[in-house]
Amino acid sequence: MKKHLLILFFLVTAAFAANAQIGKGQKYVGGSLNYNYDGYGYTNNIGFTTGTTVYTNNKITSIQFNPDFGFFMSDKWSVGIQPGYARTSGTETSNYYSNTTPTDNFTKINKYHTDAVSLGIHFRYYWMLNDRVGIFPQFGATTAHDVSNFKSGSLAIGGNPNIVFFATPKLAVNLGFGNVAYTHDYQTKSNSFNFGLNTNIGFGLNYYWGKK
Repeated sequence: MKKHLLILFFLVTAAFAANAQIGKGQKYVGGSLNYNYDGYGYTNNIGFTTGTTVYTNNKITSIQFNPDFGFFMSDKWSVGIQPGYARTSGTETSNYYSNTTPTDNFTKINKYHTDAVSLGIHFRYYWMLNDRVGIFPQFGATTAHDVSNFKSGSLAIGGNPNIVFFATPKLAVNLGFGNVAYTHDYQTKSNSFNFGLNTNIGFGLNYYWGKK
């Protein structure tokens, strides 16, 4: 978190003069790209009467790309759509250790990947603190589905705060953090609610154009 705040502080203090170009009738395009790698992963021990299986999932790579398209309905309100694609891959290793027969021990390794697509609609309300820096809450709904099993997926409704910095009159960087979300799982029919201010930290980039 401190690293992101330091980067934001540097951008604000080092910026040259720029007047943010937002207002009714304008449009924006942009998006975000998130990458995460977890080499260690996690390990679970599963005990049976005949032995124990040590299950490990490591070398987990997550990539998520979300382009963003929107327009301003008024000088402060905007609406946008956000398609998305995500892939998660890793290595699953199962080591079985028999309690009675060592020759029954085995190791099974499986490299996997899952792909998901999503489509969301969101609303933003811009509060510009000066010509270059502002904040906007973003809230909306997103539906996501597993590519290999479209019935597997979820609906998420919620939002999060963002800080926006205009490096030029038309190009802006935004920092999002935290989230409030209600999630419904299509397959299990289960529901969950999440709230946090130090989660889902990420950067986005948007280009604004059009006549006000």
